[in-house]
Amino acid sequence: MILPKFEYRKAHTVEEALALYNFYDERAVYLAGGTDLVPRLKLRLQKPVAVIDLKGIEELHGLMEEREWVRVGALMTLQELKEAEPVKEFYPTLKEALEATSCETLQMRGTVGGNILQEARCLFYNQSEFWRRAKGYCLKMGGERCNATGGSKCLANYMGDVAPALLTLRARVKLVGPEGEREVGLEGLFTGRGERPLEVKPGEILTEVLIPKVRVKGGYEKLRLRGAIDYPLVGVALSLWDGRGRLSVGAIGPRPSLKEFAVERIEEAVEGASEGLRAVANTVLDPLYRRQMAVVLAKRLARRVLEGG
Repeated sequence: MILPKFEYRKAHTVEEALALYNFYDERAVYLAGGTDLVPRLKLRLQKPVAVIDLKGIEELHGLMEEREWVRVGALMTLQELKEAEPVKEFYPTLKEALEATSCETLQMRGTVGGNILQEARCLFYNQSEFWRRAKGYCLKMGGERCNATGGSKCLANYMGDVAPALLTLRARVKLVGPEGEREVGLEGLFTGRGERPLEVKPGEILTEVLIPKVRVKGGYEKLRLRGAIDYPLVGVALSLWDGRGRLSVGAIGPRPSLKEFAVERIEEAVEGASEGLRAVANTVLDPLYRRQMAVVLAKRLARRVLEGG
């Protein structure tokens, strides 16, 4: 498939990017690495008037260590972050999630911010425009029902690898938009609604990810059909520190789950890894199997982390 027609503009500062967004009357989209956006444009899931390239904004690249935080620029590539010394030293959960994301070729292109802000996916949505029109538009395309369940709630899956890991690390994100700057806990970025999974205001740019500078034990387990490229069909992240733990399950439903627990109750936490998750027939695997595998992966991960693997 070829790309639709649009104007291409490259910004060199956040202020310039925001000005361009306003110039196009909110009918523009931002481009970071493009690994999520470009396929969506080819499928005509978005039809912007303009694409604003953010890669020329130097202040959004790189990583900075502080006493209490590690600050990650949103345009840092997944490959760069994976190889960063603070990630290797403090955050095994994040390192494993980055290693499991797609393949190295796309890791060299995809960005941290873009990976976090990727759209939710569904077998009935991520199709060509011709296919969608023939099937009938779903809730995510402005239709009246979910084509996976027939219901009135969109349960498209948020299938990022990086966000579940960052959730277990208590990460925060900074966004800058036409209304100013704000900082929120990463969990506050997810709406739980598949048709609009992210609480990002029009024109906002994710500029920075802040991770508490605490050494953790942890890891990431992922279920996918192929050993590379594929999005997770289930992704489980676990981090332990100072007698506490956090467990997050992604790729089942519109938002990653998150539970915090005392380390001595880790067995109870992993046994309940699938609680609150509603899997439906909108991926290539059976919904019940995916829920069961959330528990299997959580148990496997907990055993490996506790044994020092």
